[in-house]
Amino acid sequence: MHRFCHAATSQHYRIFHIQLLVKFDLFKSTTISITTISTMNAINKALLIILAIAISIGLGIYASGKKFALGDIHQQLTQATYLYDQQKAISDFTLIDHNNNSFTPDSIKGMWTFWFFGFTHCPDICPITLGTLSATVNRLKSKYNIEDEIKIIFVSVDPERDEIAKLKTYTSAFSEHALGVTAAPEQLAPFLKNMGVIAVKQSPKGESSDYLVDHSSSIFLIAPDTGISAFFGAPHNAEDIAQDFLTIRKFYN
Repeated sequence: MHRFCHAATSQHYRIFHIQLLVKFDLFKSTTISITTISTMNAINKALLIILAIAISIGLGIYASGKKFALGDIHQQLTQATYLYDQQKAISDFTLIDHNNNSFTPDSIKGMWTFWFFGFTHCPDICPITLGTLSATVNRLKSKYNIEDEIKIIFVSVDPERDEIAKLKTYTSAFSEHALGVTAAPEQLAPFLKNMGVIAVKQSPKGESSDYLVDHSSSIFLIAPDTGISAFFGAPHNAEDIAQDFLTIRKFYN
């Protein structure tokens, strides 16, 4: 709500009241409200109405422009689901990276990050996805000459077996831009929940102590302001992800 108040003249005190309700699909209703208590001459009233309507039209044009741009970006995306007005900053967390350093939201500020959740014993989707993300970043750097800092964040959902040293060896094998992170189960669980990531440990089969972990296969894109900007559903393609990233980056900037 925007309030415009005109204080006293030498003759009397005036507060003008005009109320306009403006609704946009991408914005909450905007009410422009001006309260009238005393009399005003016709000229002042007309000017005030024109001012309020002009502000409303300006807001409408701005919102329409945003909506049009949003429609444009969705038409251009191949694989990504762009979050736009649902975007939110990543929830607070404290994890450990594969260099044994604390990893928090401050660790990713100012850079673009692709996030994937898995485990080092994963037989298929994890190595395939990390390979795809490595190819994506290589394309962005060499083919499209993107100088922004871009990292691949691999979150292990199997801290019981994925010790720091093993996580570093595994993640680093895919890309110099990849960083493995994990945490103790009691810290990891709420973080996964906040991210909407599912990870369910299966029971070992037969006499084997080995087990698999069912987990989400989506890739998350987090912007330099730590806002969760988009996610990419499987199957993943490096060139499609790169193209979608370029589109989102342009819209973000």
